[in-house]
Amino acid sequence: MTMRTPWAVNVNDRAPLTLVLVTRGACRLAPDNGADSELLTCGDVALVKGPHPYRVTDAEGSDDIAIIDEHQRCRSPTGEPLDLTYRHGLRHWGNDSDGPDQAIVASYTTVSSVGERILNVLPTVVKAPSGTALPGLIGVLLGELHADSPGQTAMLDRLIDAITITTVRTWATTSSAGAWLAGIDDEPVRMVLDVIHTRPEQRWTLNTLAAHARVSRSGLAARFTAQIGTPPMTYLTRWRLSLARDMLTDPYTTLDTIAARVGYSSAYSLSTAFTREYRTSPSAYRRTLTT
Repeated sequence: MTMRTPWAVNVNDRAPLTLVLVTRGACRLAPDNGADSELLTCGDVALVKGPHPYRVTDAEGSDDIAIIDEHQRCRSPTGEPLDLTYRHGLRHWGNDSDGPDQAIVASYTTVSSVGERILNVLPTVVKAPSGTALPGLIGVLLGELHADSPGQTAMLDRLIDAITITTVRTWATTSSAGAWLAGIDDEPVRMVLDVIHTRPEQRWTLNTLAAHARVSRSGLAARFTAQIGTPPMTYLTRWRLSLARDMLTDPYTTLDTIAARVGYSSAYSLSTAFTREYRTSPSAYRRTLTT
């Protein structure tokens, strides 16, 4: 996106997550849900959590010149289409191809069930702090944008993913809300999170989790709940069901197979837990993915 001042774009695309990387000039992100706006200057990266609308603008008080809807269509505030007017190539868009303000904007139109758990703890806007690994990734991304090589789209997608993940990680290290993403300071809690995330198929109980962490049952329950906000067995159940929900996107994976992979003894027991959590059966949920 390359813009000439004054400008403001009202984004109402309902994307669950959007990355904004300023490569020239500056812009301000202003969420529509009452959260504070963020000033971004050249080299800054921010994530915007949807589905609430937000504005990207050169300055507070600038009038909207474009509105982006949930189908990624662009129009003026009076309804005229702007897609062709503002397009300057395959990945170049804006009211001036040589404008002083430029940013890379990448939207995630869907996220996995596990991704939803991460989104739930993110604030509306996450601005990456300085002193991260981002400058190196950004340099590679900009180089790839100016190349015309086979596989460019796939490479750009992976680089955007890497920048997004790095931004979330750096935020998590400075936020108590993101403690479980950052790797918890409490060693027993970190040990339990690790085995839950990497070995969900095992028949974990509070006893076996506590033994793994070398603490008592009551000690683990208290420490885990204080750090994560839910008891360990509740967290385990929700993690397993999030994984199962993602696996249901593959129509060839049977429910018995999914149950075994996420630690349930049978398709029936998985279905019962899934229905209790999501208020729909696994088979009904799978059907919604094909309609």
